[in-house]
Amino acid sequence: MLDYHRLKATRFEEIAQTYDADATILYALGVGAGLGGEGGLGDETEFLYEEVLRALPTQASVLAYPGFWMRSPEHGVAWQQVVHGEQRMRFPSPLTAAGQVRCQMAVSRVADKGAGKGAIVVTRRILSDSITQMPVAIIEQTNVCRGDGGYAGGDPALSDVLPPPIPSPPAREPDRTVRVPTSAQQAALYRLNADRNPLHIDPAAARRAGYDRPILHGAALLGLVDRVLQHELQQHPNHRLGELDMRFRAPLFPGETVAVALWRTPCGVIFRCRCEQDQRDLATGSASWIQMEHHDAR
Repeated sequence: MLDYHRLKATRFEEIAQTYDADATILYALGVGAGLGGEGGLGDETEFLYEEVLRALPTQASVLAYPGFWMRSPEHGVAWQQVVHGEQRMRFPSPLTAAGQVRCQMAVSRVADKGAGKGAIVVTRRILSDSITQMPVAIIEQTNVCRGDGGYAGGDPALSDVLPPPIPSPPAREPDRTVRVPTSAQQAALYRLNADRNPLHIDPAAARRAGYDRPILHGAALLGLVDRVLQHELQQHPNHRLGELDMRFRAPLFPGETVAVALWRTPCGVIFRCRCEQDQRDLATGSASWIQMEHHDAR
């Protein structure tokens, strides 16, 4: 059973990683770059060709990543029933296409939703450039532990306050919708970046978790949205992605098409991801732009 105090006291070793152009291209392929999309994403050569390469900001989520750490028995988590609930990312400085980074992670919040409703575990990671020491990304990942609800036994001292909700899309029609395909092999490809959870590759593991087949990583959907945002940013010269928050609502299966609807705001967008095949809502979220500094390169 999940132990609140033990989980909050978890100490993670600082992780360092050197990554190159091949790793950056692999990440882009894992989130579907080059598969196209209705709405004009272009050929996305800039994410796939080393001569003109630039990194998608969300690649920060897989760099110096500890992997599926909840699988270790000492954490007391029913790891077979863990799903990605939310991802919140801040980008203080741009991510280079190759470089050296280091990351420090901690369990920042643990909350009990009640018996049969699951528990919430939030981790906070700070990814920094090893050379400049500048932070590149601040990442809060919310995991829904569906098999661990009720661990607190009603004691409020064993349940932390969660972050405020991510904004929902407005009632009006979106300003733009981009339909983005995924490939049947995308989960198998994406898992080579960092997340080897068998839920995304092993049919038996997927069935044990309640799915009829392996699902695509939530973080891969996040990267897919980032591709759409990078195209949207072409309308905002001298700006780059500053913040990106996403709440996952339903699983996406490899091979399905995602309709990404965008509602423009004064400094960014609110978005919704919907499966084109059956119109189920996959995720909602928001993103904001920031002015580039003179040394930034998008």
